[in-house]
Amino acid sequence: MGNIITKSIVALSALYAATFAVWMWAWPQAFSDYVGFPNHEHFLHDLGAFHFGIAVGLAMSLIWRDSILVVLTGFAAANLVHTVNHAMDLHLGGTTKDPYLIGGLTVIVAIGAALRARQLGDARMNEPQK
Repeated sequence: MGNIITKSIVALSALYAATFAVWMWAWPQAFSDYVGFPNHEHFLHDLGAFHFGIAVGLAMSLIWRDSILVVLTGFAAANLVHTVNHAMDLHLGGTTKDPYLIGGLTVIVAIGAALRARQLGDARMNEPQK
């Protein structure tokens, strides 16, 4: 019974983080109005990106047993959206090289996740958790 409750908490936490990620990323003004602080579009886009990465990490922890793979996948997901943020928010500040630098890190982390998945092999990666 404890395992079901724990997995339910993880799943609900992933849903919570994903919901806030979408809200902050897609409707930053509505989110800032709701929480009562000044709207800073780029900051909220970034906050949404990292909530997205947390949601992905939580969800993947229900599927994969390997913590390194889970963490790398969550970070790659967050950083991918973070890269998009810096590309679409250039008019709000930052430098033109930011999307490339952040995107480069995203590629490196994604390669690390792919290598880890390969090390583990498909059979173990898809092994259900008990």
